[in-house]
Amino acid sequence: MDSAHKDAWREDQIEVGAVTQNWDPASSRPESVISTINTSAAAGNNVGAASKKNIGIFSATAMGVSLMIGSGIFSTPASILGLVGTPSMALVLWGLGAVISFGGATAFIELGLMYRQNGGTMHFLAHAYPKPKLVLSYLFAWVMIVCIRPGAIAANGPVIGKYWLYAIGDSNNVGWHARGVGFGCITFVTLINILSAKWSLRLINLLTVVKIVVLLIIVITGIIAAAGGLNVAHNDNWSRGFRGTSNDAHAYASALTKVFWAYDGFTNLVYSLGELRKPQRNLPWSIGGSVVIVGVLYIMANVAFFFVVPMDVAVNSEEILAAEFTYRVFGHQIGRVALPVLIGLSVLGAICAQTYGVSRLLDSANEVGFVPYGRQICGNHKKLGTPVTSLAIMYALTMLYLLAPPPGKVFDLLVDFVQWSTWLFYGLAAAGAIILRFTKPNHSLRSFKSFHPLNILFIIFCIYITIFPFVPPKSGSGDTPYPFYLSPLLGLITTLVGLVPWYLRLIWWPKRSGEDLTAWVEAEEYEEQIHGDIAAEPLGYLEQEKDGIRTE
Repeated sequence: MDSAHKDAWREDQIEVGAVTQNWDPASSRPESVISTINTSAAAGNNVGAASKKNIGIFSATAMGVSLMIGSGIFSTPASILGLVGTPSMALVLWGLGAVISFGGATAFIELGLMYRQNGGTMHFLAHAYPKPKLVLSYLFAWVMIVCIRPGAIAANGPVIGKYWLYAIGDSNNVGWHARGVGFGCITFVTLINILSAKWSLRLINLLTVVKIVVLLIIVITGIIAAAGGLNVAHNDNWSRGFRGTSNDAHAYASALTKVFWAYDGFTNLVYSLGELRKPQRNLPWSIGGSVVIVGVLYIMANVAFFFVVPMDVAVNSEEILAAEFTYRVFGHQIGRVALPVLIGLSVLGAICAQTYGVSRLLDSANEVGFVPYGRQICGNHKKLGTPVTSLAIMYALTMLYLLAPPPGKVFDLLVDFVQWSTWLFYGLAAAGAIILRFTKPNHSLRSFKSFHPLNILFIIFCIYITIFPFVPPKSGSGDTPYPFYLSPLLGLITTLVGLVPWYLRLIWWPKRSGEDLTAWVEAEEYEEQIHGDIAAEPLGYLEQEKDGIRTE
């Protein structure tokens, strides 16, 4: 066996969620952990077992890129411009978003290599904050499953409708018409995810290529327009500099919320870590690379938008700014038809990535016992090989968010609503990476160390966008039909409501049944230690024991 093959084989063994059959752990594994693993196995629980490795480096990168380049870059630049007052300040926020997101991404890379199971942040928070009774881990799973992901998917659905109806010339491209298109798209994506994990990933990969091509077209045509190569009316968007920039703290909090909505997605891969091939190599490149790729494209796309579209038109275009841009550059056929269709496909790709990731998170929450009877319904369908029950549950919740709110400015409400809780827990996870560096300094699988100053910058901005949405804006609520504090308040209430099922499931139920629903954290720590010990053994020993390692 040559050196390259030996290293690859060694990492494959670290990936698997099992220990050597010849290993005798009885003397060192805590009795509570043995009991937990045995009980879980008897119940059909798959805690610690290896998932099928469907995700290579291209699909891993696409999982992040496809979710980040969803509706955000096409639907939020106009509203961000309206909030901060000038394109120059809007561009600063987009650049700041890239740097801060990269700081957060490095923390998730470190944590993802330490705990390589499906479920991602739920596991990270459990290990970083085990007391009291995994409350932060539970609340994250609760709010992500009940609020964040179904709300985000529901917000994306009508955006597809707006662009596709715009393309066919339907002037009534909002309200229930757009929701109807969103309903069809979400249903289609859910069915693909149910029928085949491989085809779901192939669809994500294909749509990722489409959306990168769309952004490159926008960027290149913007450069040509700036150089005078296109017959586009001149405007003063960039020559005005920062004149007219807003100084309203609430406006900046809202603008940053929308910027981070567009960058949200670099964490998407961590919910499917159990399906990632060679994580030690692929995880840093895919998460870090996705943020860099998207950050560059976002900044250049904003430059292009505001070179072509005058400021007053841009602000009033709301979620179809990109369509307005393409109309002015390419004319009716391409600008009004072709590119809006492609932009809709880009948003469809985000829904694909969101659906794939959150179904794995729900399945992981079921596996560890967070959901009553979850261990009976979790896991992949025997024939289809997909988490059918979890996908069906998420579909039902998404339909609730899509169909229940009244027509109107539901998009901005849903964006702000789901973002508040999102960045609260992302900040806690990044802080957890710092905490674990001190509480578990010698963790056997910490093969990557994030840069703490960047982590701290990420945490500071997470704090900022969770506090300042509650600060009253200087200009009042404007033309929004709901109070300025409604979206963050709904996020806070939804998170706190999760304390009720947490108490019932992790405190009341264990007292009644005697079942310890927190012992899986200790089991995972023990398992990771074994993986580290295997990795530390000489290669000759590993070759002798290769046949004794379960890789199913």
